[in-house]
Amino acid sequence: MLAILACCDSLCLINEFQSFLRMTLKLTESTLSKCFWANSSYVFIEPLEVYMIFALAVDRLIALNFVVLYRTVNRNKYLLILVTPGILIGFIFLVVSMIQLDDSDVDPCILPNSMPPNVSNIWNQYNLWGAVATLLVYIYTYMVVYCCTFKNKTEKNIVIQKAILNTVIVGAAVFSVSSVLSASLIAVTSNMKDPPLDPDTVSTYAVIPGLISYSCNFYVYYWRSTDYRNAFIKQLCCGKVLTTQDKVVSVMSVSNVSVSKRATLL
Repeated sequence: MLAILACCDSLCLINEFQSFLRMTLKLTESTLSKCFWANSSYVFIEPLEVYMIFALAVDRLIALNFVVLYRTVNRNKYLLILVTPGILIGFIFLVVSMIQLDDSDVDPCILPNSMPPNVSNIWNQYNLWGAVATLLVYIYTYMVVYCCTFKNKTEKNIVIQKAILNTVIVGAAVFSVSSVLSASLIAVTSNMKDPPLDPDTVSTYAVIPGLISYSCNFYVYYWRSTDYRNAFIKQLCCGKVLTTQDKVVSVMSVSNVSVSKRATLL
């Protein structure tokens, strides 16, 4: 699921980079039809990315509450069940936007303006409430871990639960100041009769906290998890470093065992 989310985040960042190039080169004026096709992959992948963040939060909750089931369930079927709704949602936004395309002028050509106004409004509400639902799942997960910490009195369980709890807190905090803030800014200004700021301007710059959401997962997991940190290092072509470290540890362990045997014989 993290790999799928990482692909979605990467595609979102690529699409935002092309929006940045259009604004830098003063090519923001366009028609709805042309703007849609320029952002068609973004129209599909962004709703999927929002859903995947929610699905990942649900996955963590399931992993904490149904440990045995989570470890024994068929992984392919599990992923298919969790990911399919997000793919369908992305296709719905894509197809409905295609049906309602016209040649009206849009400026600037960014994701919210690349869809017909009614679809864009639904997309914004979907982003907002998707972010809120994800945050609620994180809060509930926090409560579950908090209660379990006090129910399980053994030191080992307390340490494990606190580690999980800290990761959940970090994820929720980053998500709150990124996706929730971005969706809220667009929703508030779009629904005001006389907004103090131009809604198009807000939509343009509201993506900045959204970019944090697209980019933060790698850093959060790298920071919080030793297992993920080692996996990321191997993926970044540093596997030889880890292999060398493992060999050093193995040699030291064998040496320690030999010394202990000799001491016993003496």
